[in-house]
Amino acid sequence: MTIDEALRQAAADAARGVVTFPADLHGFPGIAHGGAVAAVFHRLTLPRPPVELHVELLRGVPTATPLGLRTGSAGATARLALTQGERPLAEATLRRGGLTPPNVAGLRDRWAGDHDTREEVPGTATCLACGSANPLGLGARFLVNDHFLWREYLPPVTYRTREGAHPALALILLDELGWWLGALTQRECGVTTDVRITLFESLPFAPLLVVGDRAAVGSDDDPRGRYARTTGALLGPDGTLLASAEIRFAGSRAYTRRLVEPFLTTTPIHELERWFPSARELGRRESAD
Repeated sequence: MTIDEALRQAAADAARGVVTFPADLHGFPGIAHGGAVAAVFHRLTLPRPPVELHVELLRGVPTATPLGLRTGSAGATARLALTQGERPLAEATLRRGGLTPPNVAGLRDRWAGDHDTREEVPGTATCLACGSANPLGLGARFLVNDHFLWREYLPPVTYRTREGAHPALALILLDELGWWLGALTQRECGVTTDVRITLFESLPFAPLLVVGDRAAVGSDDDPRGRYARTTGALLGPDGTLLASAEIRFAGSRAYTRRLVEPFLTTTPIHELERWFPSARELGRRESAD
């Protein structure tokens, strides 16, 4: 199955107000990846770039479960929402007007001069973004140093289209980048809760660069410091900005606990606790339970 077939399957009953995410579109086991939620909203409207998708993830969006869909529009703006019974899960706004690409020349040049020292962040086996055992998985493990998080990435054949690479690739990669920028800052696992991704150009089926500046990660007004605000960019082979992202990440020990077991299928505990210090204690509790 290709990503386009999976998204078409998810939207097959959209005319009846129903969306069902295939199981392989998950991040947390059983929960749709934030980039997949954005990709389904994109598939339901099929806008040409440039287009901005603003997705608010209110609760976990379950996979393999029929969900309610609400849609509406006003001019060049589309509004969509997913529900489970009376519970709102995710809301999205897609708009095509007034979109100005940010200047990423400085980010690109600084990264070009500072990406020799690197480590690779861990991943789980079946996550849509980082999993290599997921048939739709990108297997994208980001490289990191003190200043940047990035990956030079060639799209897999399951994301190839007649025009180039599927736009879902940008949505999934940039949501994952925002997740890791936040997780590295908070040193806990978490979720992306507010995802704003703008697609400026169609994606070529060619080597791409996804990159984020760690120094640009900020916080919001939450007094408990639960959120991190991150930015990222997806660049083409010639340095052209293809897509940009502004993403809010929420981290906590509770989320780390949920991901300890999936991470341990690929990463020894002594490696995992380097990234998430609470992982060893939480892993012991999981074993005891």
